[in-house]
Amino acid sequence: GLMWLQHGGNLRHTSEQNDGVSRYGWLMHDGENFGVQEIRDEGLLLRTEFVKQPGGDHGGDWSWRVTAKMEGKGPAPLLSLFFYVATDGQGTLRPVLENGTRLAAVAGTAEELGDFTLTFLPPTGEGGEGPKYASYNFLAAGVPGLHRLTDLVRHSLRESSVFSPPGRPRRRFF
Repeated sequence: GLMWLQHGGNLRHTSEQNDGVSRYGWLMHDGENFGVQEIRDEGLLLRTEFVKQPGGDHGGDWSWRVTAKMEGKGPAPLLSLFFYVATDGQGTLRPVLENGTRLAAVAGTAEELGDFTLTFLPPTGEGGEGPKYASYNFLAAGVPGLHRLTDLVRHSLRESSVFSPPGRPRRRFF
């Protein structure tokens, strides 16, 4: 799943009618093999896309892409994207780190799936280049029920994290 935070705003995990998200919903999908959705939140456009390649013993392989863009002019605010992987007490999960900080994959085992790996490719900017600025952290924790994930993340954010983009002032990030 995905949570996001524009600094100065609220941690978002879902889009509900009363939470101030201006627009959200599926642009297209077939209910099984692909889907595209957009979420517009205070000048932020989040677009998620998924496609499924059928096959194998457990339904196939999935690919998921998240694109974040700011609408309008002016400097982009600091944005944090929180990708999460969770089991509901079934199976195991293990983080696979690159350079000790970037979560490159999550390896796991589940009764229904057997052994599996979720791979997180490094982010890219427009034109395929890397992002101008990026910082990586991960959290591995137990939580009593998937409905408590947002609370776990909210309470785990560290106020002491500071981001220093080259030539720009230091800013807090999560």
